[in-house]
This record gives sequence, C-alpha cells and structure tokens, in this order.
Amino acid sequence: DGSAVYPVKDGVLTAKSSVRANAYIRVNDIAYMHIFPNPALSIGDSVFASQTILGTILSGLGHVHLTNGYPGAEKNSMLPNSGLTPLNDPWPPVIRYVQFYLNNTNSMFPGNELSSKVDIVVKVDEANAPPTSPLSRRNNGTYKIGYKILSADSSTVVYQPPNGGVRFQFNVKPNDNYVNTVYFQDQSTTSSHVYQVTNNISSDNYWDTATLPYGDYVVMIFTEDTRSNTDTAWVPVTTIEADNVAPVAPELVYFKETDTGGMQLSWLANNEADLAGYRLYFSFDNALWSLLRDEEALSASAQTFTLSQLLNQDVYFRLSAVDNAPLPNESEFSDVYGMSNGSSFLKKVLIVDGFDRTGGGWSAPGHYFAFTHGRAILPHQVSFDTYANEAVSDSLVNLGDYDAVFWILGDESVSSETFSAAEQAQVQAYLENGGYLFLSGSEIAYDLDPDGSGSASPEDEQFLHDYLKADFAADNSQLYSVSGGNSGIFYDMNFDFGTLPYPVASPDVLIPLAGAQACLNYDSNQTAAIQYEGTFGSGTIPGKLL
Repeated sequence: DGSAVYPVKDGVLTAKSSVRANAYIRVNDIAYMHIFPNPALSIGDSVFASQTILGTILSGLGHVHLTNGYPGAEKNSMLPNSGLTPLNDPWPPVIRYVQFYLNNTNSMFPGNELSSKVDIVVKVDEANAPPTSPLSRRNNGTYKIGYKILSADSSTVVYQPPNGGVRFQFNVKPNDNYVNTVYFQDQSTTSSHVYQVTNNISSDNYWDTATLPYGDYVVMIFTEDTRSNTDTAWVPVTTIEADNVAPVAPELVYFKETDTGGMQLSWLANNEADLAGYRLYFSFDNALWSLLRDEEALSASAQTFTLSQLLNQDVYFRLSAVDNAPLPNESEFSDVYGMSNGSSFLKKVLIVDGFDRTGGGWSAPGHYFAFTHGRAILPHQVSFDTYANEAVSDSLVNLGDYDAVFWILGDESVSSETFSAAEQAQVQAYLENGGYLFLSGSEIAYDLDPDGSGSASPEDEQFLHDYLKADFAADNSQLYSVSGGNSGIFYDMNFDFGTLPYPVASPDVLIPLAGAQACLNYDSNQTAAIQYEGTFGSGTIPGKLL
C-alpha cells in the first residue's frame, strides 16, 4: 500500500480517475487499476517506462491490475508485437494434471476407464520466470490449450475437435459470462487455472466416447504460451459402454432398538452382479438427510448395520444400493424406517410396514409412513421400532413383546395381499393374548372378503369377521370426509382424507361385527372405521382393535 507505480511502456496519459477502489490511470490503451493518480499529471502528458510515477497503490488493496484495452475489449498483453514488448519468456507452461468427469457434473471417473460424454479437465501453470522465482510468476494462465484423441500406440489421431484440436486461444479476454464454461469452477481461482478443454469458449461441449469403438486410446493434451513454449501430456484411457442402470431399491426388514440400547437396521440383500454396496442416510425430520455410511463400510455382503449410540429421541434411516460402475449408479431410496431409543418411556409399540403397493394412489418406489406414525406416537411418551410385515410372517419379531402394534397397509389390496396366512396366524395369536392393534388401510375388507375381490379364501373371511371384527359392505364410499359421531374413540371429531399424501381411490365401507362399534362414519349409513374391546377367538385376555 502506498508504493509508487511506474509505467511498463512509454506513452501518453489518456484518462484517469480518483473514484474509490476503482481509481486508475490509463497510458495509451493500458490501464493501471487501484492506484491514486499522481496529481502532477494531466491528460496528454507523456510518461516514460520505469521513470514517471503514475501514482501510488491504494490503501488496503496492495496490488495493481494492468489492463490492456478497454472494458469489454481487453487484449492479451503478452501477444508478440503487442502489449508487453519486448518480453523474454523462455519458460514453458506446465500441465499439472488431467482429470475426467461425466459431462456437466462433478462426478469424476475414479480411474481412466471412461464412458458416455466426458469433460476433460486440465490444470496448467504458465511460468513467466525461472523455477526458483516466486509462485506468483509461475502460476499464470496459459495462452493456448487443446486436445486430441490418439490410437492406443499414439501413432494416429482418431479424433480431434475443430481448429486442430485447439479449444481456447486467449488473444482477448472472454466475456465474464463464460468464466465457468472455460474454467472448472470447483478447482479454479485467480491463481489456479483449471480448464474444461472439451468445452467451447461460450458453450458446453464434451468428448462423446460412444462415437468411437470401445477400447484403448490416448488423450493428448497440449498447451502453448505466447512465445511458442509448449507442454504436452499423454493419458492412456479405456472407453467402455456406459452403465446407466442403477440397482433396485433395497428392502428394509427392521429398524429397532438393541438389547443394549443401541440401534440396528436390517435389510434384504440385493442380487445385482455388479453391486458394490449400500449407502445409509439418517434424518431427524425426514427433510434434511445426511450420509451415515457408504459402500466402503456397507459392502455388497452387508445386511445389517448396528450403532451403539443412545439418542434419547427418534431417528429415521433410509438405504440405497450402489453398483461398481466407473461412475456408480445409486438406486432409489428404500422406505423410511424409524425407531427411538434411550428414553425413559415405559411403553414401546411396534410399527409394521405392510404397505408394499406402488401401483395405486402411492406410486413412488419408497415411502415415509413409518416417519409420520413415529412422529404421531412419540409425543404420547411411547417409544417405537419399525418392522416390515414380512418380518412378522417370518417370525423375526414377537408382536407380544410390544404394548401395541400399529399396522400400516395404505391401499394395499389383492395383488400384494393385505394379510398372508402366516401374518393372519401371528395377528390371531397376538389378539388372543390381549394385544392392542391399530390397523389402517383402505382395501383390507375388500381383499379379505369374497364379496369384495372375489379371490378371498374362507380363512381370509373368517379372519376378517372374527379377528378384525368387520364385514365388507362396499368397495368405495365415494366420500372423503368422516366424523366420529357421539361416541367412540374419535368422539366429536371431523376431518377430510384421501388427498395427501396420496389420493385414495376407493375406501372400503365396513359393517361392525361381534361387539365392535363404528367409530368413524362417512355418513349416517356408511362406516369408515370400527373399534372393539374384548376377547378374540379362543383367547381369554381382553384386547383392543381399532
């Protein structure tokens, strides 16, 4: 700051300004920015290189910008016979590294096995001084850079872009709008020049590996400064057919509190031949998700993840599968499962996810309904685990270990079955032993009653009548408002349903049976929900059903 600034060439002062940080002096067509002009100089005065003091560096800035040309038409000051002439520069630019990315992404190919449309990213340091000089004289931008694709033995050019492969030649400064087209934004600074050499100066471009037979090639990168000093890099690569097929979404089995107070997630193994592993994400609100473990920790053989951590709150997990493609493909997410641990709550309930259908109102491959249930349960000072309905039928969980069971069926229907025979047996035993069951679904009676789907067995119908305490009345109420009436658990409540989070096409109409009572009604003639308290089947311990 405050240092004197001298001109680099003889000339005539053509303009000056003292306005704040943009103060400058212009000699011929070269502007010296961030200096306070010498008050002794006037427009039209002659100045002389290394002799005339043009001004002093502004306080707090500590540098000068030398601009050859006028705003919007700046020229390269180092071109021969222009700008800084004579210029002695025998030092060549240096190509520091070459990287390959999937076009228009930050996904870098981990090795030199490439596919699809590729961005070639190159860091170049242009040296204007000997190797022992300060870094600021050895890390400038290059003048000319380009690429060619050669045969595996480098003897033949098999592809080159127009202009002999030259992509950028900086006779003038590109428009500021193109800075992130020319330079790779994630790695470039004003002192580190990393070029996207496959781009055009003003638009995106790429090397399309599919235009050549798949196999071995050499990517040739060349660069040159204004004094014809050069550097060249040859990078062997192999092109392969793009693998854009992601694995299927993993299927979760359970997410539970462990016996020691930690947490454990279990899932079914994916069977893709190119499976690399899984990525596990966690959230506390189903909105902000963070990666907890990736495929390095959860390999293709993994089927459980255990974490010995007390949270004293609810937490939610979801899982994806990843293949071993050069740029890994990640599957859709699994369903969201939740649990709570470490709390002082005396009661614990089980959420059973029986909602597998994706061809009805809910079409996404995964859902988050364990989250909505968990968030509704927890304020009542009750903790919870989540299991898939298949885990119940496989006897991986004992319903009787929980104070209540919340069984989610959504619009599960005939094709994916609301209750299998094995699940019916588990639920029957649970209710006969005094269990508390909260069951939700719009197609349960339709699926289990021969009067509904027509595919139900006598055993299905008996389960519906004797244990779910309901009979099928109609497939579609055609009403999406319900009221609790003058009695029952939903006493004096009124609400709408059937639009969010998904449209319900045909909510069942029920008939209460065997001591059950209607607790939600579409209207005075149609029952939407029933409740029951008493014994079930051959049991002697009273249970509850909603």
